[in-house]
Amino acid sequence: MTGCPPKIKELIERFRLHLDQYKSGAYNETQVRREFIDPMFKELGWDIDNENGNAEAYKDVIHEDAIKIGAATKAPDYCFRIGGHRKFFLEAKKPSVYIKEDAAPAFQVRRYAWSAKLPLSILTDFEEFAVYDCRMKPDKADKASVARVMYFTFEEYEAKWGEIASVFSKDAILKGSFDRYAESTKRKKGTAEVDNAFLAEIEKWRDTLAKNIALRNPALSQRDLNYAVQTTIDRIIFLRICEDRGIEIYGRLLGQTNGVNIYPRLLTLFYEADDKYNSGLFHFKEERGRPESPDTLSTSLKIDDQVLKDILASLYYPDCPYEFSVLPADILGQVYEQFLGKVIRLTAGHRAVVEDKPEVKKAGGVYYTPTYIVDYIVKNTVGKLLEGKSPKQAAKLTILDPACGSGSFLLGAYQYLLDWHRDWYVAHDPASRKKEVYRAAKGEWRLTIQERKRILLNNIYGVDIDSQAVETTKLSLLLKVLEQETEETVKQTLKLFHERALPDLAANIKCGNSLIGPDFYNGQQMSLLDDEERYRINVFDWNAEFPAVMKGGGFDAVIGNPPYGAYFGDKEELYFKNKFAAFSEIKDVYTLFIERGIKLITHVGILSMIVPSACTGGPSYLRLRKIMLDHAISVIVMLPFDVFKDAYIDTLIFILEKQNPRPNHFVRTFVFPKKERLENIHLGESDYSLVKQMEWDKIENNKFVLNPRAIRLMRIITNNTKLRFADVVTMKRGVLFDKQDLTKSKESKLHYRHFAGDVYRYHINEKFEGWIEYGPKLKEKPKDAVWFDGHRILLRRLINRQQRMMACMTSKSYITNKNLYSLLSRRDDIPLEIILAVINSRLVSYLYIEQVSQAVKDDFPQVTIADVLALPFPSFSGKSKAIASLQRNVAHLIAMQSHLLEVNTPHEGKALQRQISVTDSQIDQLVYELYGLTDEEIKIVEGATR
Repeated sequence: MTGCPPKIKELIERFRLHLDQYKSGAYNETQVRREFIDPMFKELGWDIDNENGNAEAYKDVIHEDAIKIGAATKAPDYCFRIGGHRKFFLEAKKPSVYIKEDAAPAFQVRRYAWSAKLPLSILTDFEEFAVYDCRMKPDKADKASVARVMYFTFEEYEAKWGEIASVFSKDAILKGSFDRYAESTKRKKGTAEVDNAFLAEIEKWRDTLAKNIALRNPALSQRDLNYAVQTTIDRIIFLRICEDRGIEIYGRLLGQTNGVNIYPRLLTLFYEADDKYNSGLFHFKEERGRPESPDTLSTSLKIDDQVLKDILASLYYPDCPYEFSVLPADILGQVYEQFLGKVIRLTAGHRAVVEDKPEVKKAGGVYYTPTYIVDYIVKNTVGKLLEGKSPKQAAKLTILDPACGSGSFLLGAYQYLLDWHRDWYVAHDPASRKKEVYRAAKGEWRLTIQERKRILLNNIYGVDIDSQAVETTKLSLLLKVLEQETEETVKQTLKLFHERALPDLAANIKCGNSLIGPDFYNGQQMSLLDDEERYRINVFDWNAEFPAVMKGGGFDAVIGNPPYGAYFGDKEELYFKNKFAAFSEIKDVYTLFIERGIKLITHVGILSMIVPSACTGGPSYLRLRKIMLDHAISVIVMLPFDVFKDAYIDTLIFILEKQNPRPNHFVRTFVFPKKERLENIHLGESDYSLVKQMEWDKIENNKFVLNPRAIRLMRIITNNTKLRFADVVTMKRGVLFDKQDLTKSKESKLHYRHFAGDVYRYHINEKFEGWIEYGPKLKEKPKDAVWFDGHRILLRRLINRQQRMMACMTSKSYITNKNLYSLLSRRDDIPLEIILAVINSRLVSYLYIEQVSQAVKDDFPQVTIADVLALPFPSFSGKSKAIASLQRNVAHLIAMQSHLLEVNTPHEGKALQRQISVTDSQIDQLVYELYGLTDEEIKIVEGATR
């Protein structure tokens, strides 16, 4: 779409002809929208009036002008979406507004889009068309030009139509042009995305509240202080979001700042919220049937007025950059996930300090699961369970996250259930289902609040060891219940049904240790146990906490992102050894969640999690793989290293059904594409590439293999030779250290040059960046400096684009980095040149790559020590002629590679490169001979690697 359409030319001419009339104050925003903006975006391919009759969840455009928030602000005029996902907002103004210079409209649209975490949005009155980069935090003092990346007047539309259409047409968004443009205009300097900014805001509140409450309430324990601070913040955020959504009267919280004794007056609002919502968030009095005790702590707190005044004032326009009505639920979850990574500690003088939780410090931070990962897991578990069911049947489904954190997976599952129920009712005579659905002001069908509560209580369950995380999960789910509700609908619920608006989730979302049951204390005297230890371990009895579900055989789906490498003490370690088969080999807590998850699902249930991919191949995970292979794994999705923001970890998604695998069971293994921007991809059949549809196969250690032909060949070779690489070489990875410890010269005999160059097949690009001392400053250092001296092989951790391992020899002394392995020979009778030839051979690369999951990662295909050492090594018995020839060829190839670096003419270089290629091929043939491969077997290898 490049040429300007006739309709746009007609609009330009009409606007030009009546410009004075349109610029008069009498011509209003509604008129310019209907007569100019709507037709303009229809020409850009958008279904402005929903002529296709799509359900509300899938409309191209949502018109939100009728939603009033307070007295002065309103929601964006247009929200443009693809597949129900927001892409950009458009804020319309009447032509009398001077968009180019008026700062207020610019601040307004930027505030909406920044809060919704949208990269770009539009401000227009048709006379002017302005596009803003909305990743920059808006400030009321900003000029209209701040963050503006595109500006045209209507007179320029004809000439600039191609530029507008290439970014904002529906077709451009579907083809990725919008995302590419947004990325190209991204401003690094001054950028503060909404999740980071909001996190900084509430962390500031926590710090201020903690210090003040600790000061004014000296009798509080550390645990009580953490509770008091978080619940105060949670309650304020809940009510403030309800204000922007029109459920609470706008400005009530701010009104409490007018005068003294702010906290007692806030408590009055909290009491009213208890009467209105019935949420555990506001639970101050004893009530029959409620499983948790009321909060008597908050009612006795003392908090200084100025502290609360500053917090409440920062939440309102125009000082506040947030528009809570459009703040996505997953963003709130991401903020809280980071927020919960810290804890308040009381010093000896009862002063409050905020610090990282021990388990977070050990893990190197908190990593929130991206929404697209949640969506994929939910679709393939909850979505599959709902197929062919009615709401009555769906009411029996139970979905659990056993390490729910801030609730991202449960929120995703709940949203899926809400959408599914609404669509089912709309398709099955909605007018007769008044208890379940109703028609909203714009004619769309919505679930009643009673139905939303019923679904939540029937279907959603969660457990977490962290009490603060449990409260955050409840908060997120309760806010989801209230989405699209208003003050009137909440009042109507109270009046007609004599029900408060929200459910108490205490029976669904619980605090406890999913991995440790009450038998942990068997044989121990409870009186001798420390209170803090009991609180930290937090044993959990699944049968007692969820009796109906467990009596029914367990949960229908268990989903989530369990913790990796979480902290546990000696007593827990002993318990895990006795309770979990996988723990005896690998002491990583996520493996226990997999094992526990399998036990918690029904005989036809589904388990799906995102976990580190090391479990697919390492020998330490053998027992875990055996446990998993007893069931039907249907899909494995290998994910890139940068799934988690600021953390590089190799992960995968698996989907496991508890039923026994059929004899011809197939597993689909997918590799997520590297080139796409992850946040804009929703995993589906067209969004990731099929590596191989493979028959599930096993080799000695039950690896999750990718190519059965490679495994069959591996078996043949293994039967022909009894040696492994582990019998011939030892391997160590290079060292980690701080670059500031490098010196410019050798300061002692313990100083080595640090190698910062590259290793290739049979040659090395030497580069040194100073000297480093072999000593205590090195991290993960080998026990002996022999790894950096003498005749040895260097193997690159990264596999090259031709899917080949890269190794060379050296005798020079230097310390290598973590991206290189050093190999030393165990055998005096096997020359190092022979070992090098085998490692660099086409055959060994094939055997490695086709049956090691880390090797197929297209963003960082890597070599791992355990998998290399497990590879078969050829027997040399009776093959002295081949060995001698191989040794000569390797020496010749190394010499030619060195000479290639010194040639001066292209002709000479090309001729030498041909000789290198021929010699390399001869080496491959000799290695085939050493392994005893037949011509047919060689064809398998050559066909896969050429």
